[in-house]
Amino acid sequence: MVVNEFREDLVSGEWVLFATGRAQRPEQVKQEKPKTKTLPKSKCPFENPEKYGNIVVAEYLNKERNDWAIKVVKNKYPAVLEGKASLPESIGPFNVQEAKGRHEVVIFRNHDRFLHEFSKEELAEALKVYQERYRTMTDGGAYGKYALIFHNHGSRAGASMSHPHSQIISIPVLPPDVKRSINGSEKFYREYKKRIYNVMIDWERKERKRIVYENKYFIAFCPFVSKTSYEVRIFPQESHAHFEKMPEEQLVYLGEILLLILKKIQLALKNPDYNFFVHTAPLEDTVIDVHDFYTWHVEVLPKISTFGAFELGSGIDVNIIDPDEAAKLLRETDPIEVNPTE
Repeated sequence: MVVNEFREDLVSGEWVLFATGRAQRPEQVKQEKPKTKTLPKSKCPFENPEKYGNIVVAEYLNKERNDWAIKVVKNKYPAVLEGKASLPESIGPFNVQEAKGRHEVVIFRNHDRFLHEFSKEELAEALKVYQERYRTMTDGGAYGKYALIFHNHGSRAGASMSHPHSQIISIPVLPPDVKRSINGSEKFYREYKKRIYNVMIDWERKERKRIVYENKYFIAFCPFVSKTSYEVRIFPQESHAHFEKMPEEQLVYLGEILLLILKKIQLALKNPDYNFFVHTAPLEDTVIDVHDFYTWHVEVLPKISTFGAFELGSGIDVNIIDPDEAAKLLRETDPIEVNPTE
């Protein structure tokens, strides 16, 4: 079915234009990827981070191999300088804030084994590292108000190194996208006394069109107002504001569902580049009563389209794939090697 309509995001209030008549079938989409050099293991700085001058701040061992599995290093070319920013100041009519915080790189041991090729237990271990580093970076507000955990796979997704790695950046300001989500969630709660994400998830369960997978603790679906084609969001079944406070026993369930979504995307869309990131609540003293209205979640975004002048000039995203059809394709794609968690 061809969909031509604007849909308003329930949380942010932003509009997305759905123009699915412009789409081709997934198997017909030719993805032109930028050509990048893939460094051989012998020249890759992530094979031996210390040798190339990286400062290791945490190391996690693989006891079976008697070798490291994950190393966390300070980014040699950080987006922010390390430290706590001073208060904002005014320069003419503008507010200016020091770009201070902390920028870390989470390096995975295997040079050419990507996260969608991990086991659910290995991915759960990666998620545990994300949690631990997040807590370290945000403890007492030492490195800012907010930390973003994200993973880029492939050159179109912004990965500068082919060796698998994730990043965590703490900053002294609340990112605009997160701020809109927080404000929209709070406004909805004040008006209706309900969590906006619970309302969305309940509606998705009622519709049964866009759910891709769910397990004991998590649910994954293509949002009704997906900003990009084949976007998937993963939410906890029981609402909580802070990713870093997720109980350890739930990690393998999150590892399972994230791994399954990544594998489905790789199989169904012919190995696209992708991003995923964790949207969690800011520090508790930054937003009052955030537990009442906000729910942390993971967003997975395959890179199969490019912004044009309309998107850039209007600020309105254009999606050429009906989320119903996106979810159907992903739901029916079966990576049989992923076993459900009991």
